[in-house]
Amino acid sequence: MNIKKQFLIATALITLSSACIPINSSAEKTHTVTIMGYNAEETPIAVLTVPHGSSVDLSEYENSPALNYHDNEYTQVGFGQWSEYPETVTEDIIIHALSVKMTIECSGKPSKTEYYSKKGKVNTNGLKVIITKYAQLPEKDENGSFITDIEVTDISDACTTVPAVIDKAFLIGNKASVSIIPPNSNRAIVTYDINYFDGLGDADENGIVDASDASEILKYYAMFLTGSAPELTEQQKLICDVDRNNIIEASDAAMVQLYYSALMTSHEEISWDDILT
Repeated sequence: MNIKKQFLIATALITLSSACIPINSSAEKTHTVTIMGYNAEETPIAVLTVPHGSSVDLSEYENSPALNYHDNEYTQVGFGQWSEYPETVTEDIIIHALSVKMTIECSGKPSKTEYYSKKGKVNTNGLKVIITKYAQLPEKDENGSFITDIEVTDISDACTTVPAVIDKAFLIGNKASVSIIPPNSNRAIVTYDINYFDGLGDADENGIVDASDASEILKYYAMFLTGSAPELTEQQKLICDVDRNNIIEASDAAMVQLYYSALMTSHEEISWDDILT
């Protein structure tokens, strides 16, 4: 075999061998995993380069300050879940953090603000404090936005009233401020004013509520009906307007008579709060 022929054969073998050499591992296929916060328009939390077929660990981002914060003093935003969590990465993907927002609010204040006795508890009837939970779900609506599940919980009964008893509220003076504090908090969700009114129904202002006071109120009522309105001070008007409807009328006299009868027949101490509630 001549030298030229031997050279051609050797060249062919080298070419064939080189075709069988595996691709260098440095050219391994990778994918880009983009991790987004709650706002898709903001800068991504992280951009990862992940080898094809590998898993991705997102747990380190779940406690990120970007995903856990107070929107205001009554609204807290925290991480809920990821829009997806692939076992293996086989393509470029964008993963969105989905939020859980908790908002606490007072949608109704206690209706009772005037007291006629300094005994018992502060009345919180009418109070309504709610927590609204907004949880984003991985599913999307027809507009391509993540669906939000809304859950409302009434926590009124779990709130703390400060002060809780009337005698402490009116320890100094006849006006007081009451705070309603949600559970696991030291900040009031609502604060409102209450007052103590002494002498309700004591129309003749002799310190005793009895049948003569009912008669006095009826006398005033008759004067209003005949057009000769009595000259009453603001204090006297408040004393005689027992049902607090801003009118002195026969029903106020009836309430005084009811209160007096209860005083005479009950073996327990009676207050106007017992009669009017």
